[in-house]
Amino acid sequence: MDDELITLFQAIGLKEQRARDTVKNKKLASSLQSTISEAGFTRSGCDKSIGDLLYTLASTVNKDASAHLGYLARAISDNRLTSSDQVAAAIKFAETAKEEINDEEFNRACGVGVVVTPDQITVAIASHLEANKDSLISERYKLLGPLLAQARQIPELRWANGVAVKNELEKQVIAIIGPKDVRDVITKGKKKDKEPKPTSVSNQKTSNTPAESKKNSIPNMFLEGELSKLHKPGGNKQIKPELMEQHLKATGGKVFTRFPPEPNGFLHIGHAKAINVNFGYAKAHNGFCYLRYDDTNPEAEEERYFDSIREAVEWLGFTPWKITYSSDYFDKLYELAIELIKRDKAYVCSCTPEEMHEMRGGDNGGERKECAHRNRPIEESLVEFQKMKEGRYKESEVTLRMKMDMQSGNPQFWDLVAYRVLYTPHHRTGDKWCIYPTYDYTHCLCDSFENITHSLCTLEFRMSRESYYWLCDALEVYKPVQFEYN
Repeated sequence: MDDELITLFQAIGLKEQRARDTVKNKKLASSLQSTISEAGFTRSGCDKSIGDLLYTLASTVNKDASAHLGYLARAISDNRLTSSDQVAAAIKFAETAKEEINDEEFNRACGVGVVVTPDQITVAIASHLEANKDSLISERYKLLGPLLAQARQIPELRWANGVAVKNELEKQVIAIIGPKDVRDVITKGKKKDKEPKPTSVSNQKTSNTPAESKKNSIPNMFLEGELSKLHKPGGNKQIKPELMEQHLKATGGKVFTRFPPEPNGFLHIGHAKAINVNFGYAKAHNGFCYLRYDDTNPEAEEERYFDSIREAVEWLGFTPWKITYSSDYFDKLYELAIELIKRDKAYVCSCTPEEMHEMRGGDNGGERKECAHRNRPIEESLVEFQKMKEGRYKESEVTLRMKMDMQSGNPQFWDLVAYRVLYTPHHRTGDKWCIYPTYDYTHCLCDSFENITHSLCTLEFRMSRESYYWLCDALEVYKPVQFEYN
């Protein structure tokens, strides 16, 4: 079966390795298979350009829009949707569509058939630069990135070719201020006479930092490609409309991101990318980025790691808007755990880790079974959870688990653990707690508390996206958008 799917995915233009990686992600593989079938390409395959759009649809369609997957897939095969921007608009339209999609309304919302001519691009860019001419003359090429980001928001250019917009903007900028010259050369700071040889990102003390070599610049990675297509603040649908109203009131419509490392070691080169993505995306959109320490595992965390993480962030040229800790929210997280139990969305489980592993299919991926404690009365779980908090259980003897879906194809839905017993003093809260929340429970809720607009994660968290959304909706709290990159 896997070989058949690999062949199918290659037939729409995926390279062999990407096809194999897609098959490993069971949920994405199923979604892509259905999308190809709905588009009518199961036997014939299609051009890579169309295949890329089908893949974009399959990998980004959400639960609310999935009822219209067939319509969206056929809109791609019929060449009505010809860009990833249009696919994103189509998904957003389908989220709130009724049983039958109105073709005219759909076409209007998704720019179907709209052609933006080179002359229209020229006129719109000229007007845009004229309105910002004084700042452009003063800031010169430092302003190029922000001007491009703003140009993408011009209504007349909503469906224009992104490369054509970029090229026209650069052409007109050169006409106004001329090509780059000595004024645009970014000077680096002077090196010390005896510069120590760096051994890791965390302990470099040289004055020649990225902050000095790239000051005020905004890399194209935030203004082009996938990162340029992320939703605007307020564009993420909530389980209750008032949650978005409260969010926008708190944020003023600004972008909020976070860099959330666990302080259990020194940072590596992968963290450097995560720092640049989170802080850089916020900076590119005049927003704010938190440095939040995910300090929920006191057994592995040390003060020296907290210090080195902050030094690394600053060495890379960024200043956190605020420095926070997951432990700042321990009381609130505990209260929400009680609320989750009351909503019959969590239960206290007495299974051992080994029993839990077997019920999830074991080493051979066998049949999954629900825990015997899963349907215990709500009041009973509340009493047991209180006992956990009071220290009346040994470590690994009981856990609080989220009542999700043991039959889901996504392992991140197999009744994840929310709290465990741990008799280790915490570096900030001391002996106050003997139960600690897990990452799977804590991360999305802390993002919610801090009104994060874009939860930017590396690709290994792709399967966690659904459980992230599930928990926010289960508690009816503000839900950020998680986006993965690699």
